[in-house]
Amino acid sequence: MSTSDPRVDRAERQARAAARPGTTLLLVLLGAVHAAVWVAAGFGIGILLDTFRLMTVNQVGGWTSGFDGADSQLLGVAAICVGSVLGVFLTGRLGRVGLGAAMIIPFCTAFLGIALGLVLFIPSWTSPDAIGEKVAFIDGGASEPWTSDAWIAYYLPYWLPVVFAVLLLLAVVAALAATRATRRRLGRMQDIEARGTRVPGVVTEAIATGTEIQGMPRIEFTVRFSDTAGTDRWVTKKAVFPRASTPRAGDPAVVWFDARAPHDESKIMVGLGPEAAQPTGSSTVLPRADQRG
Repeated sequence: MSTSDPRVDRAERQARAAARPGTTLLLVLLGAVHAAVWVAAGFGIGILLDTFRLMTVNQVGGWTSGFDGADSQLLGVAAICVGSVLGVFLTGRLGRVGLGAAMIIPFCTAFLGIALGLVLFIPSWTSPDAIGEKVAFIDGGASEPWTSDAWIAYYLPYWLPVVFAVLLLLAVVAALAATRATRRRLGRMQDIEARGTRVPGVVTEAIATGTEIQGMPRIEFTVRFSDTAGTDRWVTKKAVFPRASTPRAGDPAVVWFDARAPHDESKIMVGLGPEAAQPTGSSTVLPRADQRG
């Protein structure tokens, strides 16, 4: 038997873990490993594409790549599989920066790794039999001039890394935008908590969305509360919860809202768990950002 609420203990442990200097270092190292795996994937993509490139720039008989071995062909496939799994894990560890940024940042490290891997592979592309024409397979046969697809394939070693560099740039811009949006949301939440009216509420419905982050389900829940005029209102939010603490109908809640605009859901914040168990007007244990409405 414990004399303290285990949900409060868990919230405090999560806050202490997030504040440790080693947490940021671990995330940086994890991101570096993720990028390194995708460097191998980028190199492996070059291996996989080398034969297809030769099939476009050479006639039959000139399709022998220097990487025809099964082991070398599996490098890209294996690295992509490992990188994908590691990316899911990285997304979970990045949950504190906001769901949007956490989902985009692994794409940044992946695109960076692929671009670097393809750049490293540039000297390893198999040279065509001739530039500008397909040499006849049979002696005395007529050669064929390259068409546009052959020229595109010929310059593949150079434009393909550029494509992933552009994707990297777009992903970085999207991650920064998501991070700024999260910070604005947190600022709005802090303002609502400081200036808003705090009242008790109750969960009336909780539905699993089918999405999980780091093994924790994302739940859509509805809370009923009464505004300052005594009118019952309902607000629906989505958040990520540990499996043992998912909300259920009938669970207590606490609601902060703007008394001047109680209908504006963008100015309503919902707290569950340790917050709901505290008397109105008492200090609260701040939960993770993704557990606030």
